[in-house]
Amino acid sequence: MRFWIECSRCETGQATHINIALVGSMWRDGERTVLAFVGGDGQRIEVTETPEQIMALHLGPLAKA
Repeated sequence: MRFWIECSRCETGQATHINIALVGSMWRDGERTVLAFVGGDGQRIEVTETPEQIMALHLGPLAKA
């Protein structure tokens, strides 16, 4: 089973689809979210959505403790 996330690139605002299994980590850098991919090439992209928005959109809202 594959899960894809749809994000908007910061530079262009264009939607891009990313296999969530390939995202090794994500963090905020000012107004941007940086997605770093697993593997040896260390590729990263910057998107407009926050990590919380990305996870809630594709996995449902976070449960309140």
